[in-house]
Amino acid sequence: MRAKEYIRLRAACSAMAASDPDLQRRQGEGPEDSARSIESEIGGFLRAVLKDRENVYRTAERTLQPLMLLYDVALLQVCDMSNFAFKHGGRRTKIIWPGVHLPKRPRPNDVFYVLASNLAHAMQAFRLLILHGFESQARAAFRGVVEVADLMIMALADETTYRAYVTSFEDEKAIYQHWRKHLSPTAIRASLSKLETDDPVTIPIDMTAEKIRKDNYAWLSRFVHIDYAVHVVAAHPSYPDGSSQRLAMLGNVGELSKATLAHGLVYLWITLLRLEKLLFEKHGWGKLRGDRSRSWFRYRGRVLDKLYLAYLPTFWEDDPPLGLDR
Repeated sequence: MRAKEYIRLRAACSAMAASDPDLQRRQGEGPEDSARSIESEIGGFLRAVLKDRENVYRTAERTLQPLMLLYDVALLQVCDMSNFAFKHGGRRTKIIWPGVHLPKRPRPNDVFYVLASNLAHAMQAFRLLILHGFESQARAAFRGVVEVADLMIMALADETTYRAYVTSFEDEKAIYQHWRKHLSPTAIRASLSKLETDDPVTIPIDMTAEKIRKDNYAWLSRFVHIDYAVHVVAAHPSYPDGSSQRLAMLGNVGELSKATLAHGLVYLWITLLRLEKLLFEKHGWGKLRGDRSRSWFRYRGRVLDKLYLAYLPTFWEDDPPLGLDR
């Protein structure tokens, strides 16, 4: 602890002692000693907890391979979209909605940049949580990935949704009513469901995109809709051999981590396929040439397809994650 922080801690202990002298007396020490005790606990006990997180992270990338390879290629695609939009933010040529008369502010290129960047943020947050052993928290975080990804799809698929997204109000009630009607997860899912019915994405597995989405929503909801049993599982994550972590506050990477990552991967696959279809068929990415050519983006997408097809079906058959079939 730095000297500045220790001074603040000591001042807080002195203030506590002044406001509740009886509680300070029961510690059997003065506020100065109490400050040193807390400093010692942070440097000892808490540091050991955080050190465990570092150890879990070092082994987790190996434990979760090759699932993590698939996730990182998917993350690369999203980061590439963000970087592409950033590079072309100030250019006159629109990389989304070309030929459509839209509000000049915000510029469509900036809107795409913001959506792709937020999706990249959400995916990186999930990655950090799952690799540090916080499966249940990662599952909750992936709901954020889903909400941004679904919104991004509809903002590219439907001009009305795009216009609703870039429309803002100052009145709090109007903001809420607008969001609930046009941009809430319920509204976006309904629009996305209609899109999947009217213009389905071809996927080389025996499931529709709509079925995959519903399965993923159900899986992610298990942590959000909380009861005691869910918290017991969350607090005692299992090791790969099925045994459980004894000390509940420490996270771990185990079978549920694989299950959550596998669910997330399938969702990201259909999301990227849908985004690519929209960008090339509706927004003219296939016509971009020179430094704006998107052929390498499409190439990586096909590599990701091959990785999914080569690994995920075999993984589910030979080493099914717990709960994947529920």
